[in-house]
Amino acid sequence: MHQWKIGILGTGGIAEKMAYTLSRMPEVLLLAAAARDEERARAFAQRFGVPRAYGSYLALAQDPDIDLIYIATPNNYHREHALLCLNNGKHVLCEKPFTMNEAEALEVFAKAAERRLLVTEALWTRYMPLSAQLCRLLKDGAIGEPFLLQASMSALSPLPRLKDPNLGGGALLDIGVYLLTIDALVFGSEVESISTSVIRSAEGIDLQSCLSLLHPGQKLAVLSSTMLAVSDRRAYVYGSKGFLTIDNLNNPEQIEVFDQNRCSTGVYRRPEQISGMEYEVRSCLNAIEYGQMECPEMPHAETLRILRRMDSIRADWGMRYPCEQ
Repeated sequence: MHQWKIGILGTGGIAEKMAYTLSRMPEVLLLAAAARDEERARAFAQRFGVPRAYGSYLALAQDPDIDLIYIATPNNYHREHALLCLNNGKHVLCEKPFTMNEAEALEVFAKAAERRLLVTEALWTRYMPLSAQLCRLLKDGAIGEPFLLQASMSALSPLPRLKDPNLGGGALLDIGVYLLTIDALVFGSEVESISTSVIRSAEGIDLQSCLSLLHPGQKLAVLSSTMLAVSDRRAYVYGSKGFLTIDNLNNPEQIEVFDQNRCSTGVYRRPEQISGMEYEVRSCLNAIEYGQMECPEMPHAETLRILRRMDSIRADWGMRYPCEQ
Protein backbone atom coordinates (compact mmCIF):
# COMPACT_ATOMS: atom_id res chain seq x y z
CA MET A 1 0.00 0.00 0.00
CA HIS A 2 1.24 3.47 -0.91
CA GLN A 3 2.11 5.56 2.14
CA TRP A 4 1.79 9.32 1.91
CA LYS A 5 4.63 11.13 3.64
CA ILE A 6 3.58 13.98 5.91
CA GLY A 7 5.49 16.64 7.82
CA ILE A 8 4.31 18.70 10.78
CA LEU A 9 5.35 22.35 11.01
CA GLY A 10 5.18 23.41 14.66
CA THR A 11 5.31 21.20 17.74
CA GLY A 12 2.68 22.58 20.13
CA GLY A 13 -0.39 20.89 21.59
CA ILE A 14 -2.40 20.65 18.37
CA ALA A 15 0.66 19.25 16.58
CA GLU A 16 0.87 16.52 19.22
CA LYS A 17 -2.76 15.59 18.56
CA MET A 18 -2.08 15.39 14.83
CA ALA A 19 1.07 13.31 15.39
CA TYR A 20 -0.93 10.86 17.51
CA THR A 21 -3.55 10.66 14.77
CA LEU A 22 -1.09 10.14 11.92
CA SER A 23 0.77 7.44 13.82
CA ARG A 24 -2.43 5.37 13.76
CA MET A 25 -3.25 5.86 10.08
CA PRO A 26 -1.72 3.02 8.02
CA GLU A 27 -1.96 4.98 4.76
CA VAL A 28 0.41 7.71 5.95
CA LEU A 29 3.92 8.03 7.35
CA LEU A 30 4.69 10.94 9.63
CA LEU A 31 8.15 11.47 8.21
CA ALA A 32 9.30 14.74 9.72
CA ALA A 33 8.59 17.47 12.26
CA ALA A 34 10.03 20.95 12.54
CA ALA A 35 10.32 23.47 15.36
CA ARG A 36 12.16 26.76 15.74
CA ASP A 37 15.03 24.95 17.46
CA GLU A 38 16.38 21.48 16.77
CA GLU A 39 16.28 20.31 20.38
CA ARG A 40 12.54 20.83 20.60
CA ALA A 41 12.03 19.18 17.23
CA ARG A 42 14.10 16.16 18.30
CA ALA A 43 12.13 15.79 21.55
CA PHE A 44 8.86 15.87 19.61
CA ALA A 45 10.15 13.39 17.03
CA GLN A 46 11.34 11.00 19.72
CA ARG A 47 7.99 11.15 21.50
CA PHE A 48 6.08 10.16 18.39
CA GLY A 49 8.61 8.00 16.55
CA VAL A 50 9.17 10.54 13.76
CA PRO A 51 12.27 9.69 11.67
CA ARG A 52 13.35 13.26 10.84
CA ALA A 53 13.56 16.35 13.03
CA TYR A 54 14.37 19.82 11.73
CA GLY A 55 15.40 22.92 13.64
CA SER A 56 13.97 25.23 11.00
CA TYR A 57 10.71 25.37 9.07
CA LEU A 58 12.58 25.97 5.82
CA ALA A 59 14.43 22.66 6.20
CA LEU A 60 11.10 20.84 6.48
CA ALA A 61 9.67 22.67 3.47
CA GLN A 62 12.74 21.69 1.43
CA ASP A 63 12.60 17.98 2.32
CA PRO A 64 12.11 16.35 -1.11
CA ASP A 65 10.29 13.32 0.30
CA ILE A 66 7.39 15.17 1.94
CA ASP A 67 4.01 15.10 0.17
CA LEU A 68 1.93 17.21 2.54
CA ILE A 69 2.75 19.61 5.39
CA TYR A 70 0.39 20.25 8.29
CA ILE A 71 0.83 23.75 9.74
CA ALA A 72 0.31 23.92 13.49
CA THR A 73 1.82 27.28 14.42
CA PRO A 74 0.00 30.23 16.05
CA ASN A 75 -2.61 32.09 13.99
CA ASN A 76 -0.44 35.05 13.05
CA TYR A 77 2.14 32.80 11.34
CA HIS A 78 -0.25 30.82 9.11
CA ARG A 79 0.15 33.03 6.03
CA GLU A 80 3.95 33.10 6.27
CA HIS A 81 4.30 29.37 6.80
CA ALA A 82 1.75 28.39 4.15
CA LEU A 83 3.60 30.52 1.59
CA LEU A 84 6.91 28.97 2.67
CA CYS A 85 5.57 25.48 2.04
CA LEU A 86 3.88 26.34 -1.26
CA ASN A 87 6.98 28.11 -2.58
CA ASN A 88 8.88 24.88 -1.92
CA GLY A 89 6.36 22.74 -3.78
CA LYS A 90 4.47 21.26 -0.83
CA HIS A 91 0.74 20.67 -0.45
CA VAL A 92 -0.62 22.32 2.69
CA LEU A 93 -3.15 21.53 5.40
CA CYS A 94 -3.26 24.63 7.62
CA GLU A 95 -4.88 24.88 11.04
CA LYS A 96 -7.83 27.18 11.59
CA PRO A 97 -8.25 30.06 11.36
CA PHE A 98 -6.64 29.65 7.95
CA THR A 99 -5.12 33.12 8.12
CA MET A 100 -5.68 36.28 10.15
CA ASN A 101 -7.97 37.82 7.54
CA GLU A 102 -9.39 37.43 4.05
CA ALA A 103 -6.61 39.39 2.35
CA GLU A 104 -3.96 36.98 3.65
CA ALA A 105 -6.00 33.97 2.55
CA LEU A 106 -6.39 35.39 -0.96
CA GLU A 107 -2.61 35.69 -1.18
CA VAL A 108 -2.12 32.08 -0.09
CA PHE A 109 -4.77 30.75 -2.47
CA ALA A 110 -3.25 32.70 -5.36
CA LYS A 111 0.17 31.17 -4.67
CA ALA A 112 -1.36 27.66 -4.48
CA ALA A 113 -3.09 28.21 -7.83
CA GLU A 114 0.16 29.47 -9.35
CA ARG A 115 2.04 26.38 -8.12
CA ARG A 116 -0.85 23.96 -8.83
CA LEU A 117 -0.82 22.71 -5.23
CA LEU A 118 -3.52 21.76 -2.76
CA VAL A 119 -4.06 24.02 0.22
CA THR A 120 -6.94 23.77 2.63
CA GLU A 121 -8.08 24.84 6.09
CA ALA A 122 -7.93 22.24 8.85
CA LEU A 123 -11.32 23.17 10.27
CA TRP A 124 -11.90 19.56 11.29
CA THR A 125 -15.64 19.85 11.93
CA ARG A 126 -16.26 20.37 8.21
CA TYR A 127 -14.79 16.97 7.35
CA MET A 128 -16.58 14.88 10.00
CA PRO A 129 -19.30 12.30 9.27
CA LEU A 130 -21.78 13.87 11.70
CA SER A 131 -21.54 17.21 9.90
CA ALA A 132 -22.65 15.48 6.72
CA GLN A 133 -25.35 13.69 8.74
CA LEU A 134 -26.63 17.04 10.04
CA CYS A 135 -26.95 18.39 6.50
CA ARG A 136 -28.86 15.27 5.41
CA LEU A 137 -31.27 15.51 8.33
CA LEU A 138 -32.04 19.15 7.61
CA LYS A 139 -32.40 18.53 3.88
CA ASP A 140 -34.75 15.61 4.53
CA GLY A 141 -36.96 17.75 6.77
CA ALA A 142 -36.31 15.83 9.99
CA ILE A 143 -37.38 18.90 12.00
CA GLY A 144 -39.35 20.66 9.28
CA GLU A 145 -38.06 24.08 8.32
CA PRO A 146 -35.23 25.23 10.63
CA PHE A 147 -35.78 28.75 11.96
CA LEU A 148 -33.63 29.23 15.06
CA LEU A 149 -30.08 28.16 15.95
CA GLN A 150 -28.55 28.63 19.38
CA ALA A 151 -24.97 27.56 19.98
CA SER A 152 -22.14 28.29 22.40
CA MET A 153 -18.48 27.45 22.88
CA SER A 154 -15.85 28.26 25.46
CA ALA A 155 -12.07 28.25 25.63
CA LEU A 156 -10.82 28.26 29.19
CA SER A 157 -7.42 27.01 28.10
CA PRO A 158 -4.42 28.58 29.87
CA LEU A 159 -2.59 28.79 26.51
CA PRO A 160 -0.83 32.18 26.44
CA ARG A 161 -1.50 32.59 22.72
CA LEU A 162 -5.26 32.87 23.33
CA LYS A 163 -4.68 36.05 25.33
CA ASP A 164 -1.97 37.55 23.17
CA PRO A 165 -3.01 39.94 20.35
CA ASN A 166 0.42 39.50 18.78
CA LEU A 167 -0.40 35.81 18.21
CA GLY A 168 -3.93 36.41 16.93
CA GLY A 169 -5.59 35.64 20.25
CA GLY A 170 -9.21 36.03 21.23
CA ALA A 171 -12.37 33.96 21.21
CA LEU A 172 -13.61 34.85 17.72
CA LEU A 173 -10.72 33.42 15.69
CA ASP A 174 -10.20 30.45 17.98
CA ILE A 175 -13.74 29.22 18.68
CA GLY A 176 -16.06 31.69 16.97
CA VAL A 177 -15.03 30.11 13.68
CA TYR A 178 -16.77 26.88 14.81
CA LEU A 179 -19.94 28.80 15.61
CA LEU A 180 -19.96 30.49 12.22
CA THR A 181 -19.39 27.09 10.65
CA ILE A 182 -22.41 25.49 12.31
CA ASP A 183 -24.44 28.53 11.28
CA ALA A 184 -23.36 27.97 7.67
CA LEU A 185 -24.19 24.25 7.81
CA VAL A 186 -27.69 24.98 9.14
CA PHE A 187 -28.70 28.15 7.30
CA GLY A 188 -26.29 28.49 4.38
CA SER A 189 -24.10 31.39 3.31
CA GLU A 190 -26.55 34.26 2.81
CA VAL A 191 -26.86 36.65 5.75
CA GLU A 192 -29.07 39.74 5.78
CA SER A 193 -27.62 41.40 8.87
CA ILE A 194 -25.39 40.80 11.91
CA SER A 195 -25.55 42.39 15.33
CA THR A 196 -22.90 41.77 17.97
CA SER A 197 -21.94 42.40 21.58
CA VAL A 198 -18.38 42.01 22.84
CA ILE A 199 -16.33 42.18 26.04
CA ARG A 200 -12.65 42.87 25.44
CA SER A 201 -9.55 42.46 27.58
CA ALA A 202 -7.17 45.23 28.59
CA GLU A 203 -4.91 43.99 25.78
CA GLY A 204 -7.74 44.47 23.27
CA ILE A 205 -8.70 40.89 22.39
CA ASP A 206 -12.30 39.64 22.55
CA LEU A 207 -12.92 37.63 25.72
CA GLN A 208 -16.62 37.07 25.21
CA SER A 209 -19.12 37.87 22.48
CA CYS A 210 -22.59 37.21 21.18
CA LEU A 211 -23.35 37.21 17.46
CA SER A 212 -26.90 37.40 16.09
CA LEU A 213 -27.15 36.56 12.41
CA LEU A 214 -30.39 37.17 10.52
CA HIS A 215 -30.82 34.95 7.48
CA PRO A 216 -33.40 35.18 4.69
CA GLY A 217 -36.75 33.60 5.51
CA GLN A 218 -36.95 34.89 9.11
CA LYS A 219 -34.17 32.60 10.26
CA LEU A 220 -31.98 33.56 13.19
CA ALA A 221 -28.72 32.28 14.69
CA VAL A 222 -27.55 33.31 18.17
CA LEU A 223 -23.92 32.36 18.72
CA SER A 224 -22.02 32.85 21.98
CA SER A 225 -18.29 32.42 22.56
CA THR A 226 -16.44 32.95 25.82
CA MET A 227 -13.04 32.68 27.43
CA LEU A 228 -14.50 33.50 30.84
CA ALA A 229 -17.09 30.79 31.48
CA VAL A 230 -17.75 27.11 30.86
CA SER A 231 -20.03 26.30 27.93
CA ASP A 232 -21.92 23.07 27.29
CA ARG A 233 -20.50 23.14 23.70
CA ARG A 234 -23.95 22.30 22.36
CA ALA A 235 -26.01 23.55 19.46
CA TYR A 236 -29.79 23.56 19.29
CA VAL A 237 -31.61 23.81 15.97
CA TYR A 238 -35.33 24.56 16.26
CA GLY A 239 -37.66 23.85 13.36
CA SER A 240 -41.33 23.97 12.41
CA LYS A 241 -41.82 20.26 13.17
CA GLY A 242 -39.32 19.59 15.93
CA PHE A 243 -35.75 20.33 16.97
CA LEU A 244 -32.37 18.68 17.23
CA THR A 245 -29.35 18.93 19.49
CA ILE A 246 -25.66 18.55 18.67
CA ASP A 247 -23.31 17.49 21.46
CA ASN A 248 -19.70 18.74 21.47
CA LEU A 249 -19.91 21.29 18.72
CA ASN A 250 -16.39 21.24 17.34
CA ASN A 251 -16.02 17.43 17.36
CA PRO A 252 -19.67 16.32 17.30
CA GLU A 253 -20.41 13.23 19.39
CA GLN A 254 -24.10 12.81 18.63
CA ILE A 255 -27.15 14.41 17.09
CA GLU A 256 -30.54 13.78 18.69
CA VAL A 257 -33.78 14.59 16.89
CA PHE A 258 -37.04 15.47 18.66
CA ASP A 259 -40.54 15.75 17.23
CA GLN A 260 -43.27 18.36 17.81
CA ASN A 261 -44.12 16.71 21.13
CA ARG A 262 -40.47 16.98 22.21
CA CYS A 263 -40.09 13.20 22.06
CA SER A 264 -36.82 11.75 20.81
CA THR A 265 -37.18 10.17 17.37
CA GLY A 266 -33.56 9.32 16.60
CA VAL A 267 -30.00 9.47 17.86
CA TYR A 268 -27.04 9.59 15.48
CA ARG A 269 -23.67 8.89 17.08
CA ARG A 270 -20.27 9.50 15.59
CA PRO A 271 -18.39 6.45 14.36
CA GLU A 272 -15.31 5.24 16.18
CA GLN A 273 -12.43 7.58 15.44
CA ILE A 274 -8.76 8.11 16.19
CA SER A 275 -9.15 11.76 17.17
CA GLY A 276 -11.39 13.23 14.48
CA MET A 277 -8.42 14.77 12.66
CA GLU A 278 -8.05 11.79 10.37
CA TYR A 279 -10.97 12.93 8.20
CA GLU A 280 -9.29 16.15 7.10
CA VAL A 281 -6.06 14.28 6.33
CA ARG A 282 -7.85 11.68 4.21
CA SER A 283 -9.73 14.41 2.36
CA CYS A 284 -6.42 16.09 1.51
CA LEU A 285 -4.84 12.89 0.28
CA ASN A 286 -7.85 12.07 -1.87
CA ALA A 287 -7.83 15.55 -3.38
CA ILE A 288 -4.10 15.39 -4.10
CA GLU A 289 -4.49 11.99 -5.75
CA TYR A 290 -7.10 13.41 -8.12
CA GLY A 291 -5.18 16.60 -8.85
CA GLN A 292 -7.54 18.89 -6.95
CA MET A 293 -6.38 22.11 -5.29
CA GLU A 294 -9.08 22.27 -2.64
CA CYS A 295 -11.09 19.83 -0.55
CA PRO A 296 -14.82 19.55 -1.27
CA GLU A 297 -15.68 19.69 2.43
CA MET A 298 -13.81 22.99 2.88
CA PRO A 299 -13.82 24.93 -0.42
CA HIS A 300 -11.63 28.00 -0.69
CA ALA A 301 -14.73 30.13 -1.21
CA GLU A 302 -16.07 29.07 2.18
CA THR A 303 -12.80 29.77 3.97
CA LEU A 304 -12.83 33.25 2.41
CA ARG A 305 -16.47 33.84 3.30
CA ILE A 306 -15.99 32.99 6.97
CA LEU A 307 -12.82 35.10 7.18
CA ARG A 308 -14.65 38.00 5.52
CA ARG A 309 -17.39 37.69 8.09
CA MET A 310 -14.90 37.70 10.97
CA ASP A 311 -13.12 40.68 9.39
CA SER A 312 -16.43 42.54 9.33
CA ILE A 313 -17.23 41.65 12.93
CA ARG A 314 -13.82 42.79 14.14
CA ALA A 315 -14.16 46.01 12.13
CA ASP A 316 -17.41 46.70 14.00
CA TRP A 317 -15.51 46.17 17.25
CA GLY A 318 -12.66 48.41 16.11
CA MET A 319 -10.33 45.45 16.65
CA ARG A 320 -7.16 44.97 14.60
CA TYR A 321 -4.19 42.76 15.37
CA PRO A 322 -0.66 44.19 15.45
CA CYS A 323 0.33 42.10 12.42
CA GLU A 324 -2.46 43.78 10.41
CA GLN A 325 -1.24 47.33 11.02
